[in-house]
Amino acid sequence: MCAVTHAGAACTGFAVYSGSPLFGMNFDYPPNEIRFSIEQSEAGALFIGSFWMGEHYGRTVGMNEHGLFSSNQMVFPPRAGVAEPTEDELFIWNAFYDGLGTCTSVDEVLTWIGDRRVVQYESLHLHNLYADPAGHAMVLECGEAGNVITKIAGSFLVMTNFHNGDFEGLDLRDIAGDGAERYRVAHRTIEERFESFDIYDGFETLRRTAQSAGSYRTRYSLVFDPESLEIYIALERDYNHIWKVSLANRTIETHHGFDAYVVLPLDDIGITGPVLQAHAGWEPAPVVRDQGGLRWPLLLLIAGGLLGAAYLLLSKR
Repeated sequence: MCAVTHAGAACTGFAVYSGSPLFGMNFDYPPNEIRFSIEQSEAGALFIGSFWMGEHYGRTVGMNEHGLFSSNQMVFPPRAGVAEPTEDELFIWNAFYDGLGTCTSVDEVLTWIGDRRVVQYESLHLHNLYADPAGHAMVLECGEAGNVITKIAGSFLVMTNFHNGDFEGLDLRDIAGDGAERYRVAHRTIEERFESFDIYDGFETLRRTAQSAGSYRTRYSLVFDPESLEIYIALERDYNHIWKVSLANRTIETHHGFDAYVVLPLDDIGITGPVLQAHAGWEPAPVVRDQGGLRWPLLLLIAGGLLGAAYLLLSKR
């Protein structure tokens, strides 16, 4: 239970297969500490976006080194909530996280789930968007009678907060429920930009569906390139500063809008949003929670202090 994630009541995810496949997600949630990390899993390197829940980080989106992507978002109305799963059942959050950690494609996810029924925590209701570089994408949802799978039926797939399976095949104007308008905005933006859809079109889609008011505001926007195994990050609706993660190199670096180039290692301890924001000229980063060692900002401060002391001593001679 310690890995349960509240994925945000207004998140938006997509998978687009234009010239090259691109996936995206807006994570919308109240103020808290967000983090990005690269874990080592059975399937290899795994990028994860997460947020601090008071005692641990809750994981909500990721992509592994095979280009398999998944986002985990709130869904309404609630269905198939249970206190504990039986041997033939699987919590849908585990289908998200364990699927990314063990599978290399959407087809493998389906095989891995097999005949098990996906179910919900009683107090938390989610659905999952999966996509891979080969053009396979789907939304997995809990149904009252069994699993509901909505597969991509064209060149792109969008997921917000209503049950995709309830409206499969219907016209955009007939879709209703939580996130229906964001779904329409994302759908139309992708359609109008589809022929040359690139990472900046991905961010434009996320910008248009970002939440800037209310308690669930957009905390981070991510665009995933499963062929280059790179992830692009915008924080707190600031689309003028874009970071880039390399799964292959296990690094995060400044990509767009920065005055100076910075590259940092990225591991399972990860780097928090405030540390990255400091590089974009935002408020100074707070002290990072101690998780097994000093982090690089503290090391830089210590090094700077030592150099300053050495300079003063030399100047007095």
